[in-house]
Amino acid sequence: MMVAWGTAVMELQSWLLYHLVAVSDCNQVMQSAATGGGVYPAGPGSGAMTTVTSGSRARDLGLRAQKKLLGRFAASNAGRSLLIDDATTSLLDNLYKLMERAARKSQQLDKKQPEKVLKNIVKLSIKIGLLYRNQQLGPADTAHIEEVRKALRSSAMVVMSFYELEFSYERSYLVKSLERCRAAVHALIKPHLTDKSQDRCDQVFDFLCHPDFLEAVFSHDSELRPTLGALVLDINKALETGQL
Repeated sequence: MMVAWGTAVMELQSWLLYHLVAVSDCNQVMQSAATGGGVYPAGPGSGAMTTVTSGSRARDLGLRAQKKLLGRFAASNAGRSLLIDDATTSLLDNLYKLMERAARKSQQLDKKQPEKVLKNIVKLSIKIGLLYRNQQLGPADTAHIEEVRKALRSSAMVVMSFYELEFSYERSYLVKSLERCRAAVHALIKPHLTDKSQDRCDQVFDFLCHPDFLEAVFSHDSELRPTLGALVLDINKALETGQL
């Protein structure tokens, strides 16, 4: 069984490498065409054509292809395990368990939403990482990145505090912290990603801020407390190692 799993992982790694190389080759082709005055559509639905005189359009198209490819790959469990480190994978797995179990018990929460939220978190993380790797984030984005980091860290510490101190849970305070995260992520991605990515961001925070979800997780007699404890342990490790 272990041999079969190892073979499957190697095949997935080879598949990813092959397609990333293909995207890289595509970038080179588009760059060459752009340098030589290649022709590209002027914009979605415009029907017009424009001559590219620099490599910027080629890089944009190549980046878009990479984001689409990795977004699809990250949607699978195997893709997540290859693209995200073990500590983050554990944190996301425990967050998913909380969402899935809370949704199962609530009449107000969509049972399919936890899986969508998890995929949206992974896709947004990878796309932001691609923007950084491809030097698409400029000096103006530095403040937004720092605000995202501070907001996420603040929310994580609030969750830890509510878990460790009995009867300390205050929904409005946690929602305010999560909304700060939402605003920070929107400010970062709005100039670079599509409206669909902004919708993904809203789907994530709409679920995390939902009263039924928060009450299911943080109520004093919650059946989800052991899972919350596992998540808090992951958060603590991420804070200690500087990953959060």
